[in-house]
Amino acid sequence: MSRESYRRTLRGKGNLNLRVHPSKKHEGEIISIAKTAVVTMAPTTRVYDVIQTMTKEGFRRIPLTNPGTKALEGIVTATDIIDYLGGGNKFEIIRRKFGGNVFKAINEPIRIIMTKKAVSISSTAKISDAIGLMTNANLGGLPVVDEHDHVRAIITERDVALLFADMLSGVTVAELMSENVVTALSKTTIFEAEQSMVTRGFRRLPIISNGKLAGIITAMDVIRFFGSGEAFKHLQSGTIIQVLNTPALGIASKEVSTIEPSADVGEAARIMRDKDVGALPVVKDDKLVGIITERDFFKIIE
Repeated sequence: MSRESYRRTLRGKGNLNLRVHPSKKHEGEIISIAKTAVVTMAPTTRVYDVIQTMTKEGFRRIPLTNPGTKALEGIVTATDIIDYLGGGNKFEIIRRKFGGNVFKAINEPIRIIMTKKAVSISSTAKISDAIGLMTNANLGGLPVVDEHDHVRAIITERDVALLFADMLSGVTVAELMSENVVTALSKTTIFEAEQSMVTRGFRRLPIISNGKLAGIITAMDVIRFFGSGEAFKHLQSGTIIQVLNTPALGIASKEVSTIEPSADVGEAARIMRDKDVGALPVVKDDKLVGIITERDFFKIIE
């Protein structure tokens, strides 16, 4: 089925047509699906405190605002932190500035790794505007700001995916899923998983053992690992690098929800909602054949 066919399929399901007549443009449309209970932090907040907040609240991104004006100054994501703590180019900051001392690095202000010019969207924008912006900028979420650049809410890929929960779209998982899945092995280390996520641009890696799906490790699994008391002890003692060289399967989710390629994407969205996950490995006859993520739902929305 072509992309236009997807759109024609959804046009018959009024709730999924996200175009709004210009005369009806008003604050509230994007707010209707965005999370308004948004947490912001100051750019001077310690990296470790941001990790703790992400761990406790389950946030993958946190807008950073000026303590005085409350205006948006930047954003930090789970991927930024993974990059900094061993996954990619930002780890060079730790090598150069702190001589590889990760404990010192996590006590630095988060501004050292934040994205300073955060892409945001107006609280008066349409949902379709947010989808287009996230797609074009390859972002998983956007701060929603008012005319003073104050953060009102945050909209994410998951918010969009939830529009499909419990709705039959007439589109199968096989038509949207990615078939070339980047995976990890049971012996892949946490450090190697971090590197793969950052360099390949993925937030999750299915783990394969003996040809079968054994688990899945996500960016948030790594964040929760760094936010744990056990990891903090290793950070203090300087032995965190050794721990990063242990198998990623040890911190991965082992009870993984999957879906068959013939299932409707509405069912996939429902499972994602109920299990609070951002992706589902697609399995047929016990073999991994693809993966469907929150971003894939963008393909069938106008």
